[in-house]
Amino acid sequence: EGAYLINGKGERFMAAYAPSQMELAPRDITSRAIVTEVRAGRGIDGKDFVYLDLRHLGAEKIHTRLPFCWEEAHRHLGIDAVVDPIPVRPTVHYCMGGIPVTVDGQVLRDVQTRVEGLFAAGETACVSVHGANRLGSNSLLECIVFGRRTGAALVEAVRGRALPKVDEGSLLKQAASRIAGLLERSGKSRIDQVRRQFQDCMTEHCGVYRTESVLQEGIQTWQQIRQRYERDLHLDDRGKVWNTELIEALELDNLMTVGALILASALERRESRGSHAREDYPQRDDQRFLQHTLAAFREGSPQISYRPVVITRFPPQERKY
Repeated sequence: EGAYLINGKGERFMAAYAPSQMELAPRDITSRAIVTEVRAGRGIDGKDFVYLDLRHLGAEKIHTRLPFCWEEAHRHLGIDAVVDPIPVRPTVHYCMGGIPVTVDGQVLRDVQTRVEGLFAAGETACVSVHGANRLGSNSLLECIVFGRRTGAALVEAVRGRALPKVDEGSLLKQAASRIAGLLERSGKSRIDQVRRQFQDCMTEHCGVYRTESVLQEGIQTWQQIRQRYERDLHLDDRGKVWNTELIEALELDNLMTVGALILASALERRESRGSHAREDYPQRDDQRFLQHTLAAFREGSPQISYRPVVITRFPPQERKY
């Protein structure tokens, strides 16, 4: 809608990074630009953020076209974006990738093996439309186009088949054991403390810019946080009905699994591609890494393998502005 990104010198700094696109540049380029400005000491008052300035748009346009932006600034910081700029910095917004699937939504166990009867589509799936970056509206493509294809494939997959026989007893026992293990822990660490430590670990060690040593430190820090979760977690609510604290503990477990996969994948990919920016490997390396990363979590640790990229009509090219 025409908002400006402003550094500590009052400059619209995107002119130095994407002069033809300015603030409309892709999110990975904009994120790197903000971090570069902050590193150079041009954050607001030398701090780790810049300003998103809406003031020139006027109150009517802000409240009509950007109400969510205004509400977020007001709710979190008490800022009226009509009269004051909003402090912003890059943070995690989504994952690129997801459950590997065919173009018909069938889940892949590895490069050649399909999982019988298991399908995924939308935000959770990865047909690899995103490539090495996730541009705006690609999630809609994943949902609408491949959601439709997956739905049609599901119809054919179940046609004429009886419902599978499931050993519910063993599954219920596993779930009950997992929940009891969380409720009965007698540690001292609250979920919020562990979650915040994990978030800080990912931001600091696997953020906009990455290096081998920083990623390795991140993996070591993750292992320490994982041990804290397993050995020292404390839940105040021990109930089994409407226990939001238990839900947060289960969610954090899943988040940490995904975080370990991201850290390991980023460490092994010794190049820069899309939003994955390695300062120690700044160039794209098609000879070694023109491949999809397949990451699995087995026996408590990430396992990394690769799947070839099949190039047909559109060979990958570097985006420049």
